[in-house]
Amino acid sequence: MDTDHQDAQDAIERANRLLKGHTKGTLLADSTPYDSVRYIVDPRTGSLVLTIEEAMLDAKDTVLVIPEDRFDAPMRVSLDLSTAIDEEPCDRFLAYHLHQPCSIWARGKINFAKLDSGEVVGTDELEVPNPLIEALPGLCKKLNTDRKALGEVCTLLTKAKVDEPLAVGVDPIGMDVRTKFGVLRVEFPSPVADAQQAEQVIAALYGGVS
Repeated sequence: MDTDHQDAQDAIERANRLLKGHTKGTLLADSTPYDSVRYIVDPRTGSLVLTIEEAMLDAKDTVLVIPEDRFDAPMRVSLDLSTAIDEEPCDRFLAYHLHQPCSIWARGKINFAKLDSGEVVGTDELEVPNPLIEALPGLCKKLNTDRKALGEVCTLLTKAKVDEPLAVGVDPIGMDVRTKFGVLRVEFPSPVADAQQAEQVIAALYGGVS
């Protein structure tokens, strides 16, 4: 494989893992920082769902710095904010975060993301619908049938001890688990291709901790 092509693929994979691996960042609205802005990735569109203040909508340049605004932040995501958003993604946001931190629901359309290594990843590589979207309710139900086992799987894969785990999302790379202290990203040992493979991986993980 061509080295440049492999580097581009690696950058796309890293950007997606960073985007899905966090649920909050610093929002820069015309360089004015708003810390700990919570978001989720909408599984239907791949765009971001977040809550914002009125002043953020007036900004001409909006950037989400993940995980926070610092000189060595791994990724900066350029966004176009819009208040045109349906109820479903807002409900999903509440499943992750339990409350609405700011007064306005918004969708963040991704223009591009810039990694700390210099690569730029575009909209088409980042705004990708979750291919497991139709199976999400069933997959989360399977994960939540034994929350003790879910907690043990989280510890196995992340080395983090978790309290009160509840699976709220699954995608080909891993799952999002809400805990007592926030949302934990748990990556699968390897990516899955479809819902059937996701079920097999979940069964194997649960079998390994039972």
